[in-house]
Amino acid sequence: MFPRTALLIAALLAGAAHAATLPSDLMLPVPERAARGYVESWVFSIEIESDKLTGMDACRKILTERGFVPTLSKTASTAAPSLHFKVAGHKEYAQASTEADDTLAAVRQAKCPGTLSWNVSVKQARR
Repeated sequence: MFPRTALLIAALLAGAAHAATLPSDLMLPVPERAARGYVESWVFSIEIESDKLTGMDACRKILTERGFVPTLSKTASTAAPSLHFKVAGHKEYAQASTEADDTLAAVRQAKCPGTLSWNVSVKQARR
């Protein structure tokens, strides 16, 4: 399904320094593959994990407003008995888009509690 994956995971504590690579930097077609008739689209995923639920709604709202359809999950286990929360969402882009960069910037500015991670994966289809 994903013969070639452009994948970058930037795990940052809320409020930490910004990663140098932006999602749109990864959303560029490979010229050789495009010349052979391959069409690429991209899936941009964002996850925020925290042991605190307070403050997660702001980021969930940002993702909802931008079409990511985020889900909120909570877990606990024998190894980690305290509650752990995660907001996760993804959106597919047909071409490189700075909208993905803007969404990431908005989530960072919201300073949600916990750890922010994101990735871009390529989805290929033959013309």
